[in-house]
Amino acid sequence: MTHPEAYFEDILENPNDDAPRFRYADWLDEHCDPLGEFIRVQCRLAHLPPDHFAILELETRERELLHDNESRWVGDLADFVDWWTFRRGFVDEISTTSANFLAHACTLFQRAPIQEVHLNGPRDDLESLAASAFLQRAAYLDLSNNHVRDQGARLLARSPHMAHVRGLNLSSSGIGDSGLKALATSPHLCALRELYLCDNRITTSGVRALAQSALAEHLQLLHLRFNCIGTDGADLLQRRFGTRVQL
Repeated sequence: MTHPEAYFEDILENPNDDAPRFRYADWLDEHCDPLGEFIRVQCRLAHLPPDHFAILELETRERELLHDNESRWVGDLADFVDWWTFRRGFVDEISTTSANFLAHACTLFQRAPIQEVHLNGPRDDLESLAASAFLQRAAYLDLSNNHVRDQGARLLARSPHMAHVRGLNLSSSGIGDSGLKALATSPHLCALRELYLCDNRITTSGVRALAQSALAEHLQLLHLRFNCIGTDGADLLQRRFGTRVQL
């Protein structure tokens, strides 16, 4: 779907702000476009508590609008991704191969205010991926279930384009202590708030380095289940992170 540049550029540049979306929704309402209603419905859903009485009605209307309009609203974005999720009126989350991301990232981020990116098969593309400036557009990056390993973790840790990433998922990716230490001491992961490292090769040595790092001060959520941490490492993590860590 082609959006008027005057409205859409503001949405792309301010993805966390509802105000540009509502301004566009007003214009869409004037032109009898159901996307305006959809934006309002999803924005309201995003801010209501899960037990609010209006949730069921809003979710029903959300499904109806998607059923009638989703293919038009997604447009040619569907040619580049495996799946997508709408939030607050627009495609917010995508899954694709790392090769597709590297080849079409400019188009992807021009089409939608994408915030969450799930990548498959980055094993041979990690160096190019870490060098991609388009990583700056992702608030959440998921590379789980891929052969990232310690070398890949080091590449990501050295990338200045990771500075805006708030959530990083490297579960089941072959990360060991060396990779975790690189992440923990990275000068670029200053915005990181959620780190998922389940099912890896991390031991007490790695978690000790993380617990002593500046990154530990900022993390709000740390998942480390199914690693070889042991009792000493678990005790250290509980003391350092408290309820912020999941073991």
